[in-house]
Amino acid sequence: MTRKSSSNPGRAMGDEFLKQLLSQQKRLIVDHANQFGSSGLPSAEQLAETVAFAPQDGNIWLCGQRMMLLQGAAFGAIRRELVEALGLDKARGLLTRIGWQAGARDAAQVSAQWPEGDHASLYSAGPRLHMLEGMVNVEVVRFDIDSSVGHFYSEFFWHNSLEADEHIASYGLGSEPACWMEVGYASGYASSLLGRLVVFREQECRCMGHSACRIVGKPAEQWDDIDTDLAHLDASDFLSRSTYGSAGETEMAELEEPSEDQAMVGISAAFVAASQQLYRVAPTQATVLLTGESGVGKELFARTLHQASPRRHTPLVALNCAALPETLLEAELFGVERGAFTGADRSRPGRFERAKGGTLFLDEIATLSLSAQSKILRVLQEGEIERVGGTTAIPVDVRVIAATNLDLRREVEAGRFREDLLYRLNVFPIHLPPLRERREDIPLLMSYFLRKFSARHGLKPLGFSTRLVNALLTYRFPGNIRELQNLIERGVIAAGHGELMDLVHLAEAGEPLRSSGIGLTAEGRLDAVGGEPQARAEVAVADQASVEPELADLQAFLSGRERVLGTSLKEIEQRLVHLALERTGGNLTAAAQMLGMSRAQISYRLKGE
Repeated sequence: MTRKSSSNPGRAMGDEFLKQLLSQQKRLIVDHANQFGSSGLPSAEQLAETVAFAPQDGNIWLCGQRMMLLQGAAFGAIRRELVEALGLDKARGLLTRIGWQAGARDAAQVSAQWPEGDHASLYSAGPRLHMLEGMVNVEVVRFDIDSSVGHFYSEFFWHNSLEADEHIASYGLGSEPACWMEVGYASGYASSLLGRLVVFREQECRCMGHSACRIVGKPAEQWDDIDTDLAHLDASDFLSRSTYGSAGETEMAELEEPSEDQAMVGISAAFVAASQQLYRVAPTQATVLLTGESGVGKELFARTLHQASPRRHTPLVALNCAALPETLLEAELFGVERGAFTGADRSRPGRFERAKGGTLFLDEIATLSLSAQSKILRVLQEGEIERVGGTTAIPVDVRVIAATNLDLRREVEAGRFREDLLYRLNVFPIHLPPLRERREDIPLLMSYFLRKFSARHGLKPLGFSTRLVNALLTYRFPGNIRELQNLIERGVIAAGHGELMDLVHLAEAGEPLRSSGIGLTAEGRLDAVGGEPQARAEVAVADQASVEPELADLQAFLSGRERVLGTSLKEIEQRLVHLALERTGGNLTAAAQMLGMSRAQISYRLKGE
């Protein structure tokens, strides 16, 4: 089944994302798993710790993805507008596909963040994330998977579905299920993680008058009348991996690993906008001016522009104008004739001649003297140079790419830069954003640098701790990508083999990484990102102990302030059970998972009261 091209660019980008996602997925080998594990990697607490708030930037992060808080009523209004504008069926399809995209992206992030995660917990991370995102309270009824025979079955109860609430508020009860986005999320998450098409259906729904929504998920080929589901999911990318479809008809896109010399990594809007400008001007002969702070990657952009241009097979010559003294700069740029000055015992071509037919990259061009600026202006106007000490004009065919971290218009006003040269250089300006304006790229860059430096130094850390990811997502990065690169290289060396990279590995001379973010504790409280976990745990227990006498006694005993435990183990156990039930809204299964117990064990302790 071959996908038709879409005229909608946003839809096309989504399609491409799914193809790329599939090409990355590893096959999860699960001999057999019944029910979601109550413990494992990632746990519900670890997922909660991936939330980071950066109010100074207007950002919220979850598993390295930018999120937003939206009023339930506003979501309901959007949903209602879609239904009224498109009709029920088209609106259902659109919202289902949006849910699918969200689930697929969550699956990709979870797989990347916990590559060694246990398989049942990786699957259960989807429902847990959906709960954390505020969409629904999930209760597991049955979960059964056996990859050796291709078996998959999931059944859940959804309580407090936001989508159902908003549908009922707008249309009242009806005869059809209406949790479209949530069904799409479940299907997208399971399909992306399993690597085959899994379809969830809502068998019961609060919109139909049931007390809770009940959904069931199975491989697509095990459902009857699957065409309607496929039309809503638009999941043809998965069909070639499922026995439902004909194998081999759809070719999956291959993700190309960026090489050492071609590491243009980014998905943020600011990065994509700059990249589009680069590829638009690359086929032309226009002079390009790259602007941006130090460390944003101007030289990398210049090299990429050269490789994308018709001059790719000719030389790319680079010069940092700030690295040479004024007395040597003109000779380095324009070359020297023999006898031009003491020690000039032979003629030597300069950078313009060496770049003949190719590209000359002039970094830090604002540091040039006014004399050197005037000579570069002549080259750009006349297409010829004169060597130092020479009298003959030498024609040169060179495309100039200039770069600066200064505002050249202000330099012109200050009398330090020629206005006519600015006009010559500023034919096609491209501003490269600082890293703090493209934070969506930080997880990608972290992974790229981890692979790069692990291979270079022969070391293999396990990955990044959640605490470190949150700290870097909310860090200001005055040194931009260069600083991030150095931090990750330091972390690779400090962490070494088989260790998770954490904040301590990035510390410089005992100075911790300064983050301005706010994280979410497992108890749902806000706390500073990057603090010591032991200190945060003690504060959390102390806060809880102030209102729970049993836990106060336990904390006093554990800290050594009291030699005798001032309460019984049964009372502590019952207190923990009640706390878990309060935090899960009375959901016995979720409470059992939180405490590492079975549902039967929870029920037994409640009956024993």
